[in-house]
Amino acid sequence: MRLAIIAFVAGVVWLQWQASLPTVWPYLLATGVSTIVGHHWRACRIVALILVAASLGIAYASWRAEIRLAERLLPSLEGEAITVTGTVVGLPQSTRYGPRFRFAPDSGQSAGLPPLLLLNDYARPADKWQPGQRWSLQVKLKQPHGNANPGGFDYEGWLLAEGIGGTGNVNKRERQLLNDFVFSPVHVLHRLRAALTSRIQHVLDKRPYTGVIIALVVGEQSGISQAQWQLFRATGITHLVSISGLHITLVAGLFATVVEWLWRRSTRLTARWPARRVALAAGVLAALIYSLLAGFSVPTQRTLFMLTTAALAMLTGRHLAVSTIWCAALGACVLYDPWAVLAAGFWLSFFTVGAMLWALASHQDQAEGWKTTLMQWGAVQWAATLGSLPLLLILFQQLPLSSPLANALAIPLVSAVVTPLALLGTLEPTGILLKLAHFLLDFGCTLLTPLAHPGGIWTQAQPASWTLLPAGLAIAVLLLPRGVPSRWLGVLLLLPIAFPILTLIPTGSFQATAFDVGQGLSVLVQTQNHALLFDTGPEGGGGRVVPGALRAAGIKQLDMLMLSHADSDHIGAAAAVLSTVRTLKISGVLPQQIPANLPMPNHDACLAGQQWEWDGIRFDVLHPARKDIATSDNAASCVLKISSPAGSLMIPGDIGRAEEAELLAQYPQLQTDVLLIPHHGSNSSSSAPFISAVAPKLAIASNGYRNAFRHPRDAVVERYTTAGATVWRTDREGAISLNFTQNGWTASAWRATHLRYWHAIEDRQAKRIVATTWLPLP
Repeated sequence: MRLAIIAFVAGVVWLQWQASLPTVWPYLLATGVSTIVGHHWRACRIVALILVAASLGIAYASWRAEIRLAERLLPSLEGEAITVTGTVVGLPQSTRYGPRFRFAPDSGQSAGLPPLLLLNDYARPADKWQPGQRWSLQVKLKQPHGNANPGGFDYEGWLLAEGIGGTGNVNKRERQLLNDFVFSPVHVLHRLRAALTSRIQHVLDKRPYTGVIIALVVGEQSGISQAQWQLFRATGITHLVSISGLHITLVAGLFATVVEWLWRRSTRLTARWPARRVALAAGVLAALIYSLLAGFSVPTQRTLFMLTTAALAMLTGRHLAVSTIWCAALGACVLYDPWAVLAAGFWLSFFTVGAMLWALASHQDQAEGWKTTLMQWGAVQWAATLGSLPLLLILFQQLPLSSPLANALAIPLVSAVVTPLALLGTLEPTGILLKLAHFLLDFGCTLLTPLAHPGGIWTQAQPASWTLLPAGLAIAVLLLPRGVPSRWLGVLLLLPIAFPILTLIPTGSFQATAFDVGQGLSVLVQTQNHALLFDTGPEGGGGRVVPGALRAAGIKQLDMLMLSHADSDHIGAAAAVLSTVRTLKISGVLPQQIPANLPMPNHDACLAGQQWEWDGIRFDVLHPARKDIATSDNAASCVLKISSPAGSLMIPGDIGRAEEAELLAQYPQLQTDVLLIPHHGSNSSSSAPFISAVAPKLAIASNGYRNAFRHPRDAVVERYTTAGATVWRTDREGAISLNFTQNGWTASAWRATHLRYWHAIEDRQAKRIVATTWLPLP
């Protein structure tokens, strides 16, 4: 059974990795053939079982995916003002842009309208939207779309997993409340969650960790500040500030203990139903209620399924190995939600728990006593740290070195003290328990703060996926009991994932990446020994994208951060970048905010005539002249040209036609192989003479999907294509990577090279440009 479950899950995982959905019938045919072979040839039975389970996993996940994709918003409805009636589902979330909530339209409305929408409202406070309310709203919708970058979060995949077929905004004037509450069990549950959230906010008011207490009770994390997330990530305790499996298990165990103690007080009840069996059922019920209260996330699903499997085995008198229970929970979780395998929490939850169970199995033959209990506790902590290590390096490229110590303090405090007090405090009328829970949490976080020093975080480039296999074997070997010979050799299997091999950039070559940061600009330029970041993008898009992309690329230091001008869509994420990567120099404008705990990098203005050379690559600042600095932000944009023997790249910021004319007058030879289209493709830029003089082979527009400015303008795109340039857009292609080598240059689009079946792009074929023209240095 364990092999079959693992094969089924492997089939689901394989399907989620595909660029397009396969035809189902070949896998159903393979299932039938394998079943017949396994039935008639005993020697092939195990292989046939694996093939049957894997084929069923592929067919099942494909079938579910076809249904989910058919529920997406029709492209013809994008951008249209549509009036819909429906019900608010789940807890609304507070964001920097206003409340965001899920909305289920009534059936029988516009054809092509998804069954679930994610809406933003810029006019109404979050607490005014309540679960179960029925509204008539005028909305503007768009298909699921997200930024696509190396080291980035797949927002489109998350929307698919959540069943959200479209996103959009609510018209602040055209709205009407039709019914304050539509009864259904789901709405009752979410109203209860909203009531508990409101009570916690009322009791704790504006105390700093109110959002964390809410997260521990109802699983809603939007109230946790970025500074708090940074503390939790730096100490490796993020799993504790959500409702994790540990919390579910603890609540279930406490409830089962109390029920058993009460049950044993009655002789008649004990005679009818054994107290142990009633306690098991009560524990599972408590786990179910708490899981639903938490929003039924992947860690809570895993814990609930494991507890249910173990309880059923005990109630029926069967003895199941722990590995069987783990596999059963794995299979149930994937069967319930085949997209769970896309979530980092799925892998962290199951792999960490698997490592802990493996470690406990290795120490189960030791004699009982407090020393053995202490050794087992230490082994579990070591297993949890070791089991999460490969996934943290693959998924986040970070490993908090203080995590074992921080967790040794935080796990008993948060799980055994703060969480039970917070849960009881929601029922206790005086609010004392909630305040006590907050006090203890605040005290614990104060103790953890010294452990969150940036120097205590191991940061590296993103390892290759294949390194997970030797890392998994290494963990299994290192967690074997003491006395197993050559156990230390497992460390060698960790080397590929801990020290990934990076492709070196030769002298005279450079690489550049135009990140997909939405409506903004951010370009990373790397030579053999140096790195420059031109702009950071807006606070929202750039802050989510650029720090993770720099980590994935192995960038630990920026030699220069060039901030072209003061518009927020170009420098909004500067603080996030400075907090992530050591920066030696800032050129151009100063960012709006600089983290207080960081030293101020060297700074100077970017001025025309500045030039330098890194590793055989020439950098020239073409604009602004000193007289232009006092002009408007756009007119004062830095213009940078990077030149190599094989090709050149120009990044002109947001300059307009007047500045383009100045460049033409000052630099007769402006020809460039790749051009970042000025001002995102605005009508105020990209004049015909400028395009003719630059003559790019590839023109890149960095803009947001269906942005309000309609960048790039159709007329601008037409001018570039008429001049013979290929136009790529970050909202369609995702991040665009350029590689200038001694033999020419190539360009590749992230969406094309990392395509998944849920990605909606116009051209689903891999796009690639190769230019082999050698250009002399200017």
